[in-house]
Amino acid sequence: MKPRLVNLTQTDANIAEQYPDIFYGLQKDAIQNSWDARQTKNGKDWKVIFKFIHDRNILVIEDFGTTGMDEEKWKKYQNLWDTEKTESDALGARGQGKFLFHYFSKSKTVLTETIDQKGVYRFSYGTNEGYDDEGKNLQDYVPGAASLDHQGTKIWIMDINPEFKEELLDVKRFIRNIYSTWWEIIQNYGVVIIVNLDEVERSVVVPAFPKPIKERVFEKEKIKDLGKIRTLVISYFKDDISEEFRGIAIQRGGMTVLRLQVNADATIKRKISGYCNFDDQLDHELKACETPNHLGFLNKIQWNHVREFVRKKSDEFVLEISPKREKVEVSSSILEEAVKLVNDLVTEYAPELLSGPSAPEGKGKDKDKPEHPRDKPPVRIDILRPNQHKFEFNESLKIECEIVNDTPKAKDLTFKLSVDNPAGEEKHNTRYAFHIAGHSRKIIDVQLIDFDSEYDTQGKYTGKGSLFDNASKDHIHEKAFTFYLDMEPPRKGKSFVSTFEFILGKRTDGGIHQFAKWKTLRLTDDGILRVVYDHPEFVRLRELPKTIKERNREILLYITRCSIDEVMEKLIEINYHDEILDFEKIREIKNQCDEMLYEASVRTN
Repeated sequence: MKPRLVNLTQTDANIAEQYPDIFYGLQKDAIQNSWDARQTKNGKDWKVIFKFIHDRNILVIEDFGTTGMDEEKWKKYQNLWDTEKTESDALGARGQGKFLFHYFSKSKTVLTETIDQKGVYRFSYGTNEGYDDEGKNLQDYVPGAASLDHQGTKIWIMDINPEFKEELLDVKRFIRNIYSTWWEIIQNYGVVIIVNLDEVERSVVVPAFPKPIKERVFEKEKIKDLGKIRTLVISYFKDDISEEFRGIAIQRGGMTVLRLQVNADATIKRKISGYCNFDDQLDHELKACETPNHLGFLNKIQWNHVREFVRKKSDEFVLEISPKREKVEVSSSILEEAVKLVNDLVTEYAPELLSGPSAPEGKGKDKDKPEHPRDKPPVRIDILRPNQHKFEFNESLKIECEIVNDTPKAKDLTFKLSVDNPAGEEKHNTRYAFHIAGHSRKIIDVQLIDFDSEYDTQGKYTGKGSLFDNASKDHIHEKAFTFYLDMEPPRKGKSFVSTFEFILGKRTDGGIHQFAKWKTLRLTDDGILRVVYDHPEFVRLRELPKTIKERNREILLYITRCSIDEVMEKLIEINYHDEILDFEKIREIKNQCDEMLYEASVRTN
């Protein structure tokens, strides 16, 4: 077998592309490598210096209070994506960050010196393609320079690329990048990080924060069997805070991996900051799913549960501080009614647009037989649905559940949830006892359910919710749903639209998406019609009605009108491709759609 040839000439460029901001990534990877090698857990006598030598066009990164690199670490340092490092407790897990150093050099040249705990000195000259650590010394490349004389590591990034030089030497930005990433170890351990890019030494200091006007602290919160959140702090300030500190910092090993932005209006979002760190067990679990650039996490169980907990607590916090305002909701029953209404209309007026397999003979509904909707129980499960209908292994199921009490009396109830696997065996079973006031709704905070390829099987899963009255012990209502693990859900009978989803035209940064002025996006191949929820016309229609019943009817009609607009577009498209589209045909299609609109209005009265 011949060895596979690998072209490493673009390795540094490929790695650099993983960083949205290479200047932010440079300091993050450099300090992370050094902090991993600290001699003491709390970083006593640990220090890092960034220094730019102007007359030689060299950036030097030197650390103190570290172990340096012995022979084993030295070999790993010279390699890319060393897999053994992944199993350590170090912050770094892929060994790729050092290749970012080469990217900043026009000649791709990086010199490295190190002295290990036994006093052994090592030196290497390297590019992105290879390295040499024999027969040369530092002075061969930097005449007159003094060699490293203390335990630790010193990196020389040679011949800084002029393309990056101006931004790299922006001192304020460089320092801001450091304290926004490493604020925890600077504040808690008093570590020293020196920046000298303009022949002036500056010690990085974290800006002082004002006292928050409201703050919530959560400690020692268990996240399944993965470990514990050591501390989650969420703070709200009177004035806007610096952009780099907005949101909840997810800390691992003293480093900010990312910031989770809270779900709130922009005016509130700009005033919220916080952080979340973990015990050793959960910290180690998160390391296993951290992205190679240390800027995020993969969609794995560990991160999903942490993110869910932080978002839940931050949502609760936002509700506490937000001004009270009416919350407009679109109930699942309205959406289901809209799907049925649209498909019935398309079946009658434009059956050529229906897709999917026909219903089995004898199992379809008798159109001549009038349908009598069942009366809803006054106390019931109003919403019970999964966050998606198809899951992959190592993903988490989140269930939305709301209970309604339409009676004037308060009730003590128990909600039981069970989930069965394709073989009919019980995968999950939980109970939630709660009190609900008369004429009110209750959201049940259902715990996440995980799927693991080692224990779970592929196929169709069934979930069932049952509601019990604690006083009478009566089983008063139940609701079910299905979803599929590691397989595509089968398509149902013929239909035009399968479901409606809502999207926001406005972005969280105050801007708007390109579709913000549209009512909908194009109907997908799966029959999903996405409606722009904050379109001014839709907003106005939701606000005008005085009763919930009137508002629901307006929502139903608006969604239906949007669907009929899509019907018109599809009919025009079909006739255009058939080369039979003329003025008369367009008028015919318009009249056809007007009749559908008329029928929609009549049937929703």
